[in-house]
Amino acid sequence: MMEVESASSLVELKKQPRIRWTALLVWSTVGSTIGSALPCGYCMGVINTPAVHMRSWCQAMLLENYGLEISPAALDTLWALIVAIYLIGGVLGSACAGWAANRFGRRGCFLLSGALLLLAALMFASCRWLRSVELLLLGRLVVGVGGGLVSTCLPMYHSEIASLSQRGTLGVCCSVGFSIGMVVSQICTLQSLFGGEELWHIALSFYVVFMAVCYAPFRLYAESPKWLYIVKERRQETIQMLLRLRGSDLGIEQEIRAMDDEASDKGTTRSLSEVLGDPRMLLPLVLLCAYQGGQQLSGCSAIFYYSVSIFHNGGLSTSAAEWMNLAAGNVNLATSLMGPLLMAKFNRRTLMLLSTAFCGLLMFSFGWMVEYTAHIPWFSYGTMASIFLYLIAFQLALAPMPSFIGAEMFEVPSRSVALSIGNQVGWGCNFLVGFLFPAMHTLLGSYVFLVFAMCSFLVFLLTKFYLPETRGREVSKVAELVSRGFRSKVLQ
Repeated sequence: MMEVESASSLVELKKQPRIRWTALLVWSTVGSTIGSALPCGYCMGVINTPAVHMRSWCQAMLLENYGLEISPAALDTLWALIVAIYLIGGVLGSACAGWAANRFGRRGCFLLSGALLLLAALMFASCRWLRSVELLLLGRLVVGVGGGLVSTCLPMYHSEIASLSQRGTLGVCCSVGFSIGMVVSQICTLQSLFGGEELWHIALSFYVVFMAVCYAPFRLYAESPKWLYIVKERRQETIQMLLRLRGSDLGIEQEIRAMDDEASDKGTTRSLSEVLGDPRMLLPLVLLCAYQGGQQLSGCSAIFYYSVSIFHNGGLSTSAAEWMNLAAGNVNLATSLMGPLLMAKFNRRTLMLLSTAFCGLLMFSFGWMVEYTAHIPWFSYGTMASIFLYLIAFQLALAPMPSFIGAEMFEVPSRSVALSIGNQVGWGCNFLVGFLFPAMHTLLGSYVFLVFAMCSFLVFLLTKFYLPETRGREVSKVAELVSRGFRSKVLQ
């Protein structure tokens, strides 16, 4: 069955005309990725290394401003809130992303998220000067709202400016941007740069440098042809945009026909209640939410937020843990850069099955070895190897695919709402892990990582039985495959 499925996908790909990589397409993708996804990934990882200095500052400010001397347990709770409020913002941003994407366009959401990221940077830069913990919390919330918009709208934007043969390559760019941002944040927060006691607030806001470069030529970026054609019904403007994106009229008629198929009998946009009430949306929504939530519940968030303390508890010195954290970030980035090639050359199902299986096995091994490190000292090397191998397996599919798989399963009228729902689930699960991981680790010890392993195995099973192959297929054909809910015959 898998052979038939792979063959049919390859046949459809071969039917597609070879499309040029025009300057407009490349610059729109690179500029939007570095200008928005990179800052969001940066903010996700930036508070890992300077945590000890920021915790001390928060404790001192509460004592100075309110005469409140908090206990270590209360400080842990406050710190977990500072980490996790970014994710609450992500849920809020994702909730309004569907409306914003239809109202302002995919490119307009890029500008809106930039305004929020800039406002948050000003808060970060001034919170230490104004001696305000509240401003730090508010900045983390605002940047999270911007991140929610980016994680929902940017993959949609990249998938819609790409041709069918380019869709997999461009679809992973948002995930790559997040990975680059996390590595940049790890470099900027080294003690020798901005991670010290006096400069951590500069580290929090340093991402504006990348924004300044990429937002300056904002008016030169392409708008989504699908948004112009299906949502705004501007046919002539759509044709002109496609000509600029493709560099010729080759295949444009075919793209217009595909857009007609997506829009036919479905209206230009669908509301939340219409999407949730449509039984044909059940399976794709379950898949999208499972991938978005499973991505976070597989354990990646715990590693990204608490890797320094995890390495430190594994027996490394503070300095060694800091450098090991940077090494882990670079492994994560190097593997993520392979994403465009992997998505262009291999089927989605194959990559997701491999990724989820190995993530589950490696997280299980990590938890088991951490439990017995005190009795078998050399297990500490195994725990570090498990983290690095986990990051490689994670970037095979579980990291990049959830951000764009929705664009390959939902037609344009339902797409923005569906991606908004999926991202709310993803950010919500990210919040649960970021906020509850310290308490869960205290309660369960290393067995908490076995819970993460089970989540990966559950996503593996869902993929095996219910994910259709989307590579090289028009969205309307994929939507038809999953239209019968859990009775769908997806391996066709």
